[in-house]
Amino acid sequence: MSGRAATFVLLYGGELHIDEKFAPSYSGGRNRPLHVPRNIKLEQLKLRVLRALKYDPTKFSVNLICRVPVGNEFVASHVEDDDVCEVLLCQAATEFLIMYVDVEEKIVSEDNIEPPNSERFGSSTQVERVQVANTSRFEAIEEVHH
Repeated sequence: MSGRAATFVLLYGGELHIDEKFAPSYSGGRNRPLHVPRNIKLEQLKLRVLRALKYDPTKFSVNLICRVPVGNEFVASHVEDDDVCEVLLCQAATEFLIMYVDVEEKIVSEDNIEPPNSERFGSSTQVERVQVANTSRFEAIEEVHH
């Protein structure tokens, strides 16, 4: 780590409004400061934010929008990748930046509990095993050829 850090004020639990000029305003909710290493990547930053706000990262995800100074105004910038994150971390190393935090519960459906292709391959393999288990190897091969 570089030894330098970035500081954000997290705003969460309220409502973010962004006007046609990308100027943000926030109402309600709470705030909390967060100090992070300046060389942190976006996914690591998201984990730090979730943990700071006492959310379980296995059950929740987070979207981040930062209030960025541009001249005498501020614009809302979605933190979507490591490049945007790096720019904001550089800025937050010299002044506190406001970060709007939108926490969402991860949706896990019963159909999505296993890895993506496991059911497709698992069910066909299981059927083959059942057919082969009830017949001898010779019968199974003979069945395939007829």
